[in-house]
Amino acid sequence: MKNTLLISIALLFGIISVNAQDYIYKKNDGGRIEATNVNVLLDQTTYSLYGNESGEVYTISNDDISMITFENGSVQFFERESKAKQRHSFKKNLINYHLFDLIVNNFKISYERILSNGKLGIQIPVAIGYGDKDNISGFDDVHNVFYTGVSLNFYPTGQGKVRYFMGPGIQVGTGYFDDGYYNDYSSQYINENIDTFVFRFLVNNGIIFTPIDALSISLVGSLGIRYTDKTKYSDDENIKTVGAFAANLSYRF
Repeated sequence: MKNTLLISIALLFGIISVNAQDYIYKKNDGGRIEATNVNVLLDQTTYSLYGNESGEVYTISNDDISMITFENGSVQFFERESKAKQRHSFKKNLINYHLFDLIVNNFKISYERILSNGKLGIQIPVAIGYGDKDNISGFDDVHNVFYTGVSLNFYPTGQGKVRYFMGPGIQVGTGYFDDGYYNDYSSQYINENIDTFVFRFLVNNGIIFTPIDALSISLVGSLGIRYTDKTKYSDDENIKTVGAFAANLSYRF
């Protein structure tokens, strides 16, 4: 029994040793290399790819490394420790509540997924309009009923406490114009709500501030074009330039 226990413990440590590996975290793209045989030199680091220990030996400049975590649990930082941890331990999922949209009678939330390199986010919004149909509210002359879409947010410097981002976005949904016309026979002004399909293409620019890991605040300005399949009586343009502004509160997990 005692011998069996000792053999089991030895096998367990053998398995751990075989599967142990180092991780090289890169600075520029935020990626991670699964490595072994890591050797840190004065201005560069050599390593082999994990699982191919006897294969090709690779070299990476120490200027391109954020940090290395070794199989024994130690960590070597190549930039400020707080910056390295922020760069690689960021939370990749954001639930955004768009506060400013309440001013224009929209309830809007969105989900954003930050990809592993920290430089690209894919965001999907869902917005529902509310309020009296006789009172138009919005950044253009279409009152929103419902829309969704997708935006690509590019973070040039990756994730961090304060970051700039920009990228294209599209919105598709339904809305209506509040418009009217004069009846030639009765000389009365007839008010109508004109239902329409809405498509928007926007270029977004924003700043996001993350004071703590689980919370972000962002300000976003957008400029683009809007297409509708129906027109107002007083405006025959199906395509026009539009803009928008948003202030968002985000929960990160």
